[in-house]
Amino acid sequence: MKNRVWILGLFILISCNNDAPADNENMKDTVLTDDAPLFPPDRLLWISDFDTTKNEFYLKQQRTVNPDSLTATSLLNDLNTAWENVKLVLVKTSNDTLYVSIPDSEFLGQQMGSAGAQAYMASTTYNLTELKNIKYVNYDLEAGDHVSPGTYSRKSFENYR
Repeated sequence: MKNRVWILGLFILISCNNDAPADNENMKDTVLTDDAPLFPPDRLLWISDFDTTKNEFYLKQQRTVNPDSLTATSLLNDLNTAWENVKLVLVKTSNDTLYVSIPDSEFLGQQMGSAGAQAYMASTTYNLTELKNIKYVNYDLEAGDHVSPGTYSRKSFENYR
């Protein structure tokens, strides 16, 4: 009787593991590929991060793309999705400057704090200057306690690296 119980248990164990991938053959489904959809913050090329050892923020490049494949509209959509409480609107492009507006900048200027506002401005500026021939981003927004309108470049955030 004990042999039958043991054999039955072994049979159940083998049956249950029959669907498991052998030699990682199905594990490729979990690997991120170029075709895999990225969640909003992962779509950004640059993000602001915090170094707990140095106790300071810095910019981290998450991924690279061919600048020819980027558009202002797609970058703005990604930024707006990642930063839900602040919405950028494309105004125009002129020479080496991208003009954007933030119609409702209260959250950015009053509620995110200095570090949050700087993280936002640094991240959006770095992402938008990935566009081919764009070196500056002009932000039209209402000045707040933690942010000011104006034209920013990567040099504006040299202390952020």
